[in-house]
This record gives sequence, C-alpha cells and structure tokens, in this order.
Amino acid sequence: MIITGIEVIRGNPEVAPITNNPGFLVEVAPPGKLEVTYGQTLRITTSFDYRGPAQTATLYGAIGNRGFFGFGEILANQASIEVPESPADFTPCVASVDVPITSEISPGTDYDLYVKIKEYPEAGLPEVDDVIDIVGVAPEFELVEYIIYPQAYLWE
Repeated sequence: MIITGIEVIRGNPEVAPITNNPGFLVEVAPPGKLEVTYGQTLRITTSFDYRGPAQTATLYGAIGNRGFFGFGEILANQASIEVPESPADFTPCVASVDVPITSEISPGTDYDLYVKIKEYPEAGLPEVDDVIDIVGVAPEFELVEYIIYPQAYLWE
C-alpha cells in the first residue's frame, strides 16, 4: 500500500508532485508541503493491490507527529471502502479518506501523516513525514447565548 496523493478539498485546492520519500508519490504544494487552515478538509488518497473476496474494509488516516515511541495522532478519520472480488490476480484499488482540520491541532509546521487499512495491518502503514503545515489562528469557543433560568434558583 502506498500513499498516492494528498490534497485540500475545501478551500484552495493545490496539487503538485513531490518525490522526497522513496517509494511514495505524494501530491502536495511546492516546495514539498501542503498548507491547510482550519475549516478545510485534507483528502489522503492511497492505492493498494487486493486479492480475495469482495468485502468492506476501513481506511484510516491520521495527521500528527512521528516521535521516538511511535506516531502521535492529533487528527484522524476513517472511511468505509469496498474492495472488489479478485480470486486469482491482484486487483489495483484506490481509496481516499478525508480528515477535517479542526481546532484540536495547533498551528505549526512539519506535521506528518499516515494511513492504514484497519482490518489488514499486513498491508503496511505508509507514512509521510514533514508534509503538512497548519496555518491561521485556531478558532476559539464563542458564547453565543447566555440564559438564566429562574427555576434553577431556590427561593426561601
């Protein structure tokens, strides 16, 4: 399984090739990073070869930071994918998962991403490091309405 592309699907769609990771072809904005901001959605596209019965699987994508003790997920999402029946030969499949950019992630540079098929860990866990920059100011909670209910008080 390899990651074949990432793109912003809400906001400013930017797509251009990068090849700084051997074995992966990732499409991001030049010079090799994709800038996203809050409210946008990042689509991670992956391709893999499948052989077996037709079934539904779960594609899982995450944005975070690679550390010494593994990948620290900050934002993640999953999507159901249908894989076709292919009893004899491997069939190429392409699938995508959309990860919304929310205030759970701080503005910063050099975020990493990875994808996996939850039911098939042996398919691999392709990862791309330092490919996402989060720009802008994180939205803050805003109190829209303040109501005091008289029945909430005890009157003597």
